[in-house]
Amino acid sequence: VNTPAEEIVETMRKSHNGWLVVTDNNDLTSIQGILTEKDVVQRALFGGDVKELQAKDFMTPKEEIITICASDRVWDVLKIFLDKNIRAAPVMENDKLIGFVSVRDAIAQLVDDH
Repeated sequence: VNTPAEEIVETMRKSHNGWLVVTDNNDLTSIQGILTEKDVVQRALFGGDVKELQAKDFMTPKEEIITICASDRVWDVLKIFLDKNIRAAPVMENDKLIGFVSVRDAIAQLVDDH
């Protein structure tokens, strides 16, 4: 939550991910928010100097995050992505973060299944 924006962007760059899950330092399964490339770009373009910010300043807070259940079927996940206009979502089980799924992951699973 207190991670500097510059470190966030560097982590995204190194991991080749367009998103990061923000967790509590004491409990890595407790999701606090999500940061996406879109969040960073919008804040940089319309909200001033990103370098002075921390994750909590521009993340999508946990109350606004669309989550996926581990038991959700792939087609249902893709429908959620389309309906909510999102490209990825955290996977939760018993209110704990257990992973993250993207559109690419879901499509790859469909291809493997057929």
